[in-house]
Amino acid sequence: MELEQLNSALKAHDLELVIGLETHVRLNTKTKLFCSCPNQEIETPNENICSVCTGQMGVLPAINKEAIIKAIYFGKAVDSSFSNEIISWDRKHYEYPDNPKNIQITQFHNPIIPDGHVSCYRNDGTQFTVNLTQVHIEEDAAKLVHEKKISLVDFNKAGVPLIEIVTEPCIRNIEDASTYAQYIQRIVQNLGISEANLEKGEFKSDVSVSLRRKHSYELNPRTEIKNLNSFKFMVEALKEEVEKQFNYFIENAAFRPDQTTVLWDADLKQTKTMRKKEFEADYRFISEPDLPFVNIKAEIEAIKVDTTALPYAVESILINGGVLPQDAKFFTADKLRSQTFVEINNEIKDPSFVAKTLANNIKPEDYGKINSIAQLTDIFKLFKAEKITAVLVQNGITGYLKDRTFDYNKYFEENTISEDKIQEVIAKVISENEAVANDIKAGDQGKAGILVGKVLGIIGKGANGKVIRQIILDQLGAAAVLENEQASETISKETVLENKEVQEETFPEIPIIIKDTYRTHKISQLAEENIQEEVLLSGWVASVRDHGELMFIDLRDSSYEIFQVRISRESFPNIDELVKLKPESVISVKGIVVGRNEDDYNAGLRTGKIELETSVLEILNLSKTLPFEIKRAAKTNEAIRFQYKFLDHRNEEVRRAIVNRHKVIKLLRDILDEEEFLEIETPILSAGTDEGAREFIVPTRKGSGLFYTLPQAPQQFKQMLMVSGYEKYFQIARCFRDEDSRGDRQPEFTQLDMEMAYGSMQQIIDLNTKLFNEVVKKIYGNKWILRPFEVITYKDAMDFYGCDRPDLRYGLKMQDITEIVKETTFQVFSKPIEEGGIVKCIKVSAQEQGNKRMSKGQIENLTAIAQQHGLGGLAYIIVNEDELQSPIIKFLGEDIAAG
Repeated sequence: MELEQLNSALKAHDLELVIGLETHVRLNTKTKLFCSCPNQEIETPNENICSVCTGQMGVLPAINKEAIIKAIYFGKAVDSSFSNEIISWDRKHYEYPDNPKNIQITQFHNPIIPDGHVSCYRNDGTQFTVNLTQVHIEEDAAKLVHEKKISLVDFNKAGVPLIEIVTEPCIRNIEDASTYAQYIQRIVQNLGISEANLEKGEFKSDVSVSLRRKHSYELNPRTEIKNLNSFKFMVEALKEEVEKQFNYFIENAAFRPDQTTVLWDADLKQTKTMRKKEFEADYRFISEPDLPFVNIKAEIEAIKVDTTALPYAVESILINGGVLPQDAKFFTADKLRSQTFVEINNEIKDPSFVAKTLANNIKPEDYGKINSIAQLTDIFKLFKAEKITAVLVQNGITGYLKDRTFDYNKYFEENTISEDKIQEVIAKVISENEAVANDIKAGDQGKAGILVGKVLGIIGKGANGKVIRQIILDQLGAAAVLENEQASETISKETVLENKEVQEETFPEIPIIIKDTYRTHKISQLAEENIQEEVLLSGWVASVRDHGELMFIDLRDSSYEIFQVRISRESFPNIDELVKLKPESVISVKGIVVGRNEDDYNAGLRTGKIELETSVLEILNLSKTLPFEIKRAAKTNEAIRFQYKFLDHRNEEVRRAIVNRHKVIKLLRDILDEEEFLEIETPILSAGTDEGAREFIVPTRKGSGLFYTLPQAPQQFKQMLMVSGYEKYFQIARCFRDEDSRGDRQPEFTQLDMEMAYGSMQQIIDLNTKLFNEVVKKIYGNKWILRPFEVITYKDAMDFYGCDRPDLRYGLKMQDITEIVKETTFQVFSKPIEEGGIVKCIKVSAQEQGNKRMSKGQIENLTAIAQQHGLGGLAYIIVNEDELQSPIIKFLGEDIAAG
């Protein structure tokens, strides 16, 4: 079940999630928490150890002050009250090989951070807040390395300081849990108290989840998913666990009763039961007698945190400044990127401008090369004041990052065209293009783009196209004329589109454009052989990318291929309006096919080595903001997809299904025609027939109280043709059944019906095999591996697989072991045998499992499935080289079990 479907199902049953997290963050102190061993990653096992961190007798722990200081920094970031000015330590008792002392020193009664909260933005811009129960300091356990028959212990990380951040059970959404965890990671990285590296185990979360009725305050038994060190796995694990709990609720009309601890198996995409969950009392907390109480009041007062530089605050500035939430998170995902944005924006005070300029000119890996943010700010100020062009900005920043001695001011001065020179060239261009100038004076400001292009052609890209356009309008006395051109007017070297300012959901009038020719090529027809050809294309805007002086449109047509369209400010002075084009707007573009620079190749596209250098663009229709992203349609709520089905049909997967359906039906017709079948049609509206399935009935106006029925299958008409002497015929028929949908039934469906006279069973099998194989080969190519259909009798199917439609891909035949176990006293086997029944088993070899035997976790999952279907359980025997493992051996006896 997809996440959106799961959320909809919970909502439909008036259920809500209750999620809480315990996140362990390793602090980057110099030494461990209670000893002087280095706190560092090394490859040599058991190197950074001593008698304290390995739990030897007769030693005493000593508190690491640095760990306390770093924890207080976190408390300041989450706005804790710090009501515990005196903190203490406690012993938590549990036995495990990675815990040599059988106790863990932690904080239970007086945690260093007794409360707090974390505010977060979702990707759609909405906000939520997670309240913290507490944050405490504790020591980490050792590392276990599991080999085939032994487990090894590495004590290098035993005693390393952690903070455990415990939330209230206040999260109601699976994705919110992952989002919150990401904010915690960014906060500790921003504060510099932890690297929080997921792969190194420096940041892990235990996530607890349960279901309850909406508006209820009851906390039902929960499942705790341990040691999640991936935000993606967190979402997957929660989804899988919630689905299990939901299915249990549906089948039992009650919430799951057991409190359980599970692990997430990323390969199998499933949770595995670890143990029935311990409760607080099981840990037998007592005060730690070997450590003193610590007064932290002075440190609380002394430590200050600039909360305006934390991720949520920075994202608030960006989002409120017009930046998309996901783009805002790009900056806060890295401390240096976030710091660079904040310092520049403090001077520029235009979040959208600063974010856009940073994204267009500095690669993520280049932020470490910034020597002085103040110097970078100088460049941004010049660009903001339109004293330099986007091209000069890009070249200036590139030079500055490559060479710290690069004099960007000198570079700008040498490459910027003086205003006098610009005025001189503009006057010359106007005098040489008198007809165009007169049109502009008369109010046709769209043609100003023609003159801008000619000016830039003379003076190069050292001048700003927007500034040049304004000077042209000023010189021609046209600046006061309102720019109210129609949105579809051509913008190009020949004509310019003056796009109205389209507010968020304003829908400007677009005149209907009737053209003699909308395209010279489909995108599927373009290749490198077309370089230097002028082409005309029409289609839908798939995406728009803004690069300042350049913008790129990914154009899609009915061939469903993508072609990159390049638009420059030189040719399109009002490019700033064009970047507002929304996905699925309909456009027509004309230009020259050119090769891309080798660095810009897109290996993921067939057309990835070419693009269109655009000279003409026409808007044929504008799109409003879409209710969902086309490419993410499969993850969108089904009700929304049905409401906007015309958009759902633009999704590549849906479109492929529609196209393949056409191809399959055409292929079936061709094959059956070759086999001398006739295609027939039968009526849809007919009288009812005495068949097993329920019929849909339709009232008729011709006779009061009479009804038509819709055919469950066109059986009666086909039989009529057979007795009329037609030997072979088929129908691709619409059928209707007034039944609930299930795996192989829908209320309305299409089926292939074939009738053959004088045909043997083998002929029917051969024809069906041919049809299936031809469809697979010609529609799916080499995607599937074809094998002959395996034919088995009904008796074999029931004997070996227990059903008349077995899935033969997995083998797993049932074997009769009645003779072997008939002497047992184990009633699960003996009772059916006494009543004339039989006992069968399934042998699952390691070879059939990729040379891996079934784990106990897998067996437990299968047992749960058996119980859900009304069975008592699942008996199993694990056969090792030298022993048998099974809870039923004591009932069977070794001899019978070995048999």
